Amino acid sequence: MKVGMYNRWLTTLGGGEKHSLAIAQFLSQKHDVHVISHQPVSHDEVLHRLNLDLSKIHLDIIPSCRSSAITPLTNEFDLFLNASYMDFIPSRARHSAAVIYFPAAIEGGNNARFRYRFGWLVKKRFMVPTISEGFLRFQNSSISAQSIEVTSPVHIRLPSSPVSYQVSFQLASLHPAVKEARLILNGHLEGAIPLDTTGAFRPVVLSVPASGNRLHDLMIEYPQSEPGGVGNSYFVLSKVMVHTPQFKTFHAMMGNVLGKLGMRFQLLPLPYKKSTIHEAIDTYDSIWANSRFTQRWIHTYWQRESKLLYPPVDVENFTPAPKKNQILSVGRFFAGNHNKKHLEMIRAFKEMVDNGLKDWELHLVGGSTPGDIHRKYLAEIKSEAANYPIFIHPDMPYPEMLKLYNESAIYWHASGYGEDENRDPVKFEHFGITTVEGMAAGCVPVVIGKGGQPEIVRSGQNGYLWNSIQELKSYTLNLIHDEPLRERISRNALADSAAYSNEKFQNRLAELLQEVGVKI
Repeated sequence: MKVGMYNRWLTTLGGGEKHSLAIAQFLSQKHDVHVISHQPVSHDEVLHRLNLDLSKIHLDIIPSCRSSAITPLTNEFDLFLNASYMDFIPSRARHSAAVIYFPAAIEGGNNARFRYRFGWLVKKRFMVPTISEGFLRFQNSSISAQSIEVTSPVHIRLPSSPVSYQVSFQLASLHPAVKEARLILNGHLEGAIPLDTTGAFRPVVLSVPASGNRLHDLMIEYPQSEPGGVGNSYFVLSKVMVHTPQFKTFHAMMGNVLGKLGMRFQLLPLPYKKSTIHEAIDTYDSIWANSRFTQRWIHTYWQRESKLLYPPVDVENFTPAPKKNQILSVGRFFAGNHNKKHLEMIRAFKEMVDNGLKDWELHLVGGSTPGDIHRKYLAEIKSEAANYPIFIHPDMPYPEMLKLYNESAIYWHASGYGEDENRDPVKFEHFGITTVEGMAAGCVPVVIGKGGQPEIVRSGQNGYLWNSIQELKSYTLNLIHDEPLRERISRNALADSAAYSNEKFQNRLAELLQEVGVKI
């Protein structure tokens, strides 16, 4: 059987890629599997970072394109799996399944629809551009000084106008191999812009022709042939300005006071008609969600049922060791609203120390992120931790991290703290792989009680769920001062982590494949 899988974001090698490539690896044992993406990844890097063997998998690298251009390729496959975040691709394969990490917020009741439509009226009236593809995160709360992380390629939808106008922005490279950016307007190459590989910004000005009612598509990409293994690097895009009276008025209204609202308008996605996404999703035999949390939002946003397929966790790699007086948290160091709330955890631990806690340490582990704003965030973390028994470990080698997991007594997780789960559910952990890893190492999880975490942690039985910093400190201190309690809950956590093993994942995957008519 010939199997195709599409994932635009393959080179990020994050949790979603671990989930999707584990499916591909399982299928490659007996089938001809092709993973389609736009930039190559190293088999060795996938093995090192995700512990997955792609030696039997074909990586089909194609030029970057719109999601709709993938549909004709699905004809080639007996089974097609769409595992690309926020890409809605009608499938023509004999069997199909959509792997959903979190659904697009198309609609959510009358109020949500009203806000969405009002947002687009504002965008049209004031000629606000849209980051339509390739957006990662905003890095500044002010529209006047915004800095936006984007992948290559990034698509900006520029407003229509009966007369021509100019658009300006600034670009910076975050990888020494990315030495230039190509500007492609409505499919036509406008030129290549040389970039300073030290991360300094390069100003760009581009003329946009008159177009009536048609939106313009500006694509910015680095050359696909660049050597050096760019991997998951990206540009920083700053100060996108449309030089028209309408946008200047919008910019002046937002300014620094309403800057965050202004950025929300720029992020507001292109209008998805209800029928458009449903027509794409309804070409699939099944929707596979990575958690019950995601399932709930699939039903809320799309009114569609889905099947549960938790991501695999390498619980077999962990061997609990005699515990030290250590609290551990694992999560990438990056700035922005979606960060792992390192500063909040550091401040909570400092308060515990100031109130008399002795002989305990807090360890924060995570990959570092290129870019000045992320380096400043990491420096702020280190500064906040100074003179306390708090240890920051950027880019720690896996064997050392594994040892730290196995020796730590308590695991903390705070992603989503201070956010509104009903308004912005995408800002929370949709599952929580590192929480399961901590449990597999015998750590007691003390994690925020939102997102996918309550599916993993049963408060008072195999860990604790908290909703305030006071609860985080209180649960942690109870565990510190009651060693029998800590040991009992640790045993429960270790036992429960087995529910997310690779074996469990493969058994569940086999069931779902059989349901869509695929023989294993």
